[in-house]
Amino acid sequence: MGRRAGFLIFALVLMFITPLVHPVGAQVPGESPPYDLIIVRNDNLIDYIVALPYSRLLGIPILPVNPDELDTTTLAQLQSYEQFGWYKVLVIGDYKAISQKVQEQLIGLGFQVTRIGGATRVDTSVKLAEEFYPNGAKTVILASASDYGSALAAARWAMTYENPLLLTNPNNLSQSVISALKRLHPNLVVLIGAGMSKDIQTQLQELGYQTYWVKESITITVSSPTPPAKTDWTLVIGAVILTLAVAIPASLYYAKKKWSANKVPIEVLTEKERIVVKAILDKGGTVKQEELPELTGYSRPTISRIIQELEKKQLVEREKVGKTFIVRLTKEIIMRE
Repeated sequence: MGRRAGFLIFALVLMFITPLVHPVGAQVPGESPPYDLIIVRNDNLIDYIVALPYSRLLGIPILPVNPDELDTTTLAQLQSYEQFGWYKVLVIGDYKAISQKVQEQLIGLGFQVTRIGGATRVDTSVKLAEEFYPNGAKTVILASASDYGSALAAARWAMTYENPLLLTNPNNLSQSVISALKRLHPNLVVLIGAGMSKDIQTQLQELGYQTYWVKESITITVSSPTPPAKTDWTLVIGAVILTLAVAIPASLYYAKKKWSANKVPIEVLTEKERIVVKAILDKGGTVKQEELPELTGYSRPTISRIIQELEKKQLVEREKVGKTFIVRLTKEIIMRE
């Protein structure tokens, strides 16, 4: 029953987050992506989460599979997929995550297989970040390797702003992450969720990185009632049942980790996006779109493209007024420059 419930939860999570994965113009026009398909294990959500930013970056799907052996249904799906000329497969995880047999089955179907994986989920996230950002990144997203909720939110951030995603030990900064940060050389590390120790932020700052932590801490205080002088077990049992009936749903509700997405550090934006956002800020957060070319020095088509990207990132909204658009910032921009 436990195994079936686990698969059900995994399937439900996939159902909710799969719509986030859709092709975007991440590649240079005319240049095909290095991979056509990402394969992850279907019995552990973390590899799927870590793969999400790179799936979006490349505009390719993720296929969760049985980590031990591909079944006949999956084999048929893969054969159909390959008929479109998509044969370059990226397998995420080491041989403990996805077996050698699965790799041999893929090769037997005619796929060209590349495997990226480490001994731990932290190491796997590091290897993926270095694979897809060989020239470094201005911003890196960081989350706890033990907190799937925070990792899922971090994946969304990485997808939205096209940043690499790293996972770390929740108590201190993993050594492989420290090494990866040296190679990626970011200006800013965005920490996501409440599943990490404050020491991690301190470590990052001591290493010279700017940090921004997206999280919300919730404190719940429960007072203990004064016990009666004489124990009435009927009342005690009734009180326990009533307490559990109220406390369990309340605890499940308030125990969810929350973080505010209403504040965005300007470092996560591209250089052109920053210039446009600053121009809007200089106008009090609202500006006519037709004024932006003069304010920024960019052409009208360039401004239009930048505004569309900012809309995708849910940072601005446009309202049609007459023959022009009014552009408004929808989130608070954290300025560090």
